Amino acid sequence: MQKMSFFSLSMLLILLKWTNYQELCVSSRPENEIYDMNRHLFYSFLCATMILFPTLAGIPAAAQQTGKSQVRIGVILPLKEKSSRGSKMVEFYQGLLLAVDSMRHEGLSIEITAVHSGSTANDMDQLLLKRPIENCDVVFGPLDMAQLTALADYCDLRGMRLVVPFATEDTQLTGHPLYYMAAAPRSVVQREAAWYIKTQFPNANLIAVGTEEPNEEGRTFIQAVKDAVAEQGTYVRQLPAAGDDMAFEAAINPERKNILILDGSSMKALNITLPRLRDYHRQHPEVQLSLFGYPAWQTYTQQLLQDFYTFDTYVYTTFYRNPLSPRAHEFDSHFVRWFQRPPQNTFPRYALVGFDLCYYFLRGLAIFGDNLEERHERVPALPYQNPYWFQQQGEKDGFVNTFVELVHYTTFQTIDLITRDR
Repeated sequence: MQKMSFFSLSMLLILLKWTNYQELCVSSRPENEIYDMNRHLFYSFLCATMILFPTLAGIPAAAQQTGKSQVRIGVILPLKEKSSRGSKMVEFYQGLLLAVDSMRHEGLSIEITAVHSGSTANDMDQLLLKRPIENCDVVFGPLDMAQLTALADYCDLRGMRLVVPFATEDTQLTGHPLYYMAAAPRSVVQREAAWYIKTQFPNANLIAVGTEEPNEEGRTFIQAVKDAVAEQGTYVRQLPAAGDDMAFEAAINPERKNILILDGSSMKALNITLPRLRDYHRQHPEVQLSLFGYPAWQTYTQQLLQDFYTFDTYVYTTFYRNPLSPRAHEFDSHFVRWFQRPPQNTFPRYALVGFDLCYYFLRGLAIFGDNLEERHERVPALPYQNPYWFQQQGEKDGFVNTFVELVHYTTFQTIDLITRDR
């Protein structure tokens, strides 16, 4: 198990200027036209551009024997859609471009073809009839699951890797050995999170807390925890929402660490539970209480950060951006210099998703080339927000990102990241 407190990295900041920003937003081209970014994106360098990963700069010399010196990327997303999700896809693409720039300055030649995907299965069928992308090493897309089967089959026939950035539904990976699912289904994420409870807290008193605001995410996670700890003979206590103060105190074990898992992931569920915890903590400050919660809890810190510290809170998640990190601010500043505006304040940050995901594959292909599928576990990366740990689901099947970490809000009022050894 690895535990990291945050640290800052010195970074080389150098100015870059775009001379044609409108082409980046693909806002003036006809529907479904192919955008060859090498033709349409022109930029002038006032000096060398920023290298975002100074500790990883340069492609290892050994990679010259196995890696690629030129990589072709395809992007098939709703880049022209006039909606909130359309603007998020543009920002994902902008982050991808920053990753491309970083790898170009490590010596990799990169060609990009970006295509507006539309949103329906028919849109994708009509688009693929035009053969919009050929001979790509990796294709990023689609956003809409109705388009996935057609695009996966298209890429399979041409031997192109397909990386699906945002799908979180269980999808059919069987028979698609070059398919990568970057956002794991909830069942995979919760299984990994339950593993942390089993291994990090083998002697803890586990309590499933009713909140009167249960949801599917809470129900399935508690069941995943029960299944995981049953293997070692551990029992999860139940504290119903209607339980009185005596029932609450009876569930607590004052001699052991108490891990409380709410049956709902919402702010309302927390607001129902926290007054009880505060009262108990005031009366029994010596008893160890820890909340164990959900990815969305990261968005509640503005209101509940002090409670998270007080109750030694653990949050499982597949991504984390430290808002206080100098590195995060450096990325935002660089984004503004390129695109004349700051990244959107979304959860997650889509520019960082685009950067981290594209950088992972570009660096992997630069080092391992077409052996990436056999060596993917050894791709060096230092992500801003989204780490990737892909596992193949079967010998001839696709890969799923199974990375999950814990964000620990400690009683010392620090934030640590806990990751399992890989």
